[in-house]
Amino acid sequence: MRKARRFLSLVLALVLVTGASLMLMVSNVSAASTSWNFKNSSFKNLGTINSTVSVDGLTLIATSSKTMSVKAENATVDGTAYTYCLALGGTGDKNGRAVKVPVTKNSTIKVVLRSSGSSTRTLTVANSNGNTISTMSAASTASQQTYTYTGADGYIYLYSKNSGINIYKIQVDQASGSSSSGSSSSGSSSSGSSSSGSSSSSGSSSSSSGSSSSTTGSTITVKNGGTSLESAIKSAKKGTTIVIDGTVKSGAITLPAGVNISGKNNATIDFSSTSGSSGRGITISGNGSTIENVTIKNAADNGIYITGSNNTFKYVTTCYNDDAGFQVSNGGAYNKFYNCNSHHNADAKGENADGFAVKLHSGEGNYFENCIAEYNSDDGWDCYAAHGAVQFKNCQANYNGYCDGIYGDGNGFKLGGVDNKTEGKAAHLDPLNHYLEGCKAIGNYASGFDRNNQNGVVTMKNCYAEANKKYNYNWPLKGKPSALGYEVTFGKAVIQDCTSKNGKNKIDGATLKGNCIGF
Repeated sequence: MRKARRFLSLVLALVLVTGASLMLMVSNVSAASTSWNFKNSSFKNLGTINSTVSVDGLTLIATSSKTMSVKAENATVDGTAYTYCLALGGTGDKNGRAVKVPVTKNSTIKVVLRSSGSSTRTLTVANSNGNTISTMSAASTASQQTYTYTGADGYIYLYSKNSGINIYKIQVDQASGSSSSGSSSSGSSSSGSSSSGSSSSSGSSSSSSGSSSSTTGSTITVKNGGTSLESAIKSAKKGTTIVIDGTVKSGAITLPAGVNISGKNNATIDFSSTSGSSGRGITISGNGSTIENVTIKNAADNGIYITGSNNTFKYVTTCYNDDAGFQVSNGGAYNKFYNCNSHHNADAKGENADGFAVKLHSGEGNYFENCIAEYNSDDGWDCYAAHGAVQFKNCQANYNGYCDGIYGDGNGFKLGGVDNKTEGKAAHLDPLNHYLEGCKAIGNYASGFDRNNQNGVVTMKNCYAEANKKYNYNWPLKGKPSALGYEVTFGKAVIQDCTSKNGKNKIDGATLKGNCIGF
């Protein structure tokens, strides 16, 4: 009898331990969720959308011929009331009347939608190449449709296959075991407001939301009313991650080498207290840091200034700064930028505030993927006097050269410039073989893709330029840079499988290859 009791006790103990282990395992597969509800202020005031705009990490792709709008409309799904929708006013594709949604592997995409008519319509889910990977049914009554994405980290595109569809909410749920690059809200905002249209939540119980500031191992949390960013920087060591929770204000900081910044709850760092040319928001002179999921705004100079190397930026937005949003200079090399946005940066004269500047003796190996520069007072990207080739993949530079009444150069991708800034050395050309693939330049005040005296062999592959005011592609064979004072014959660029629409081109200094359209 005693043996039986002991045996039963042992079995019960094993059951309890196994149950506890299973509960722990279940708790560890909690999901992070990012959602965009079109009733929120950052969306509902957009009205008619006739050009591409990014709000809180969600990109609404529109053109003058493929518009869409955010409008008041009531619907209730599973007890939840929705009051505004994004109205896709007709058939779209990935280049117009589409929603570009950031996703990571094993994400579940949930869309609340309905047909704008009495018949059922189809919402296409496409990958970055524009290939259909799934569809969702939009009936005349609103419902939630779901799709599980298993591809690589990146974007999917949502657009109507056949006429109007209204979208009330988009949500991306990601298992905690997936890559973190897209698991949190990007924090970007086209309005610069600290309020946001996206929300981010996590089922993890590892952090304590009841505390306004905390230091746990190698993590320091910075939150309004708690530990300041300046204090966190002083405490941080290599390997420390500073978590920005919500919106915080800060003076200018220098990030130590190997210290990381990560945001949650629509993280924003407001540098409006800075002033003068020393008022750069974040300066990075060291190596090996990562900044992700945070908005940097209102700095008196650059939003982020980088002279270090091997740093990584994911889902970072810079906006409303008084100089370039991001600037890499003075030897900064092998820095990687993924899914970053830079918009509405403007200096008083419109001469310096680019979206992204990789210039003034920047080093080699700097890389941009899925990044967007829009509505900056000077250029989208400026590579003036760079000392290393830059690679761009699937990046966009749109509507640069004018911002809030300030006008600048206004090139989308400005890819050269005579180096007349090296001390003790005469002005000279520095040939660089920049490479651009899948990039777009639309509606810039000057040219979309601009040589700007670049003497290297620049390759543009599968690129698209539309309605740029001066030229879509500006690649003259010869020029007389004022800093040199004599005529130069430049290296020939390569334009391969590219498109030019609604604009002029000057391409005697380029070779067309493959299937080029509009030249």
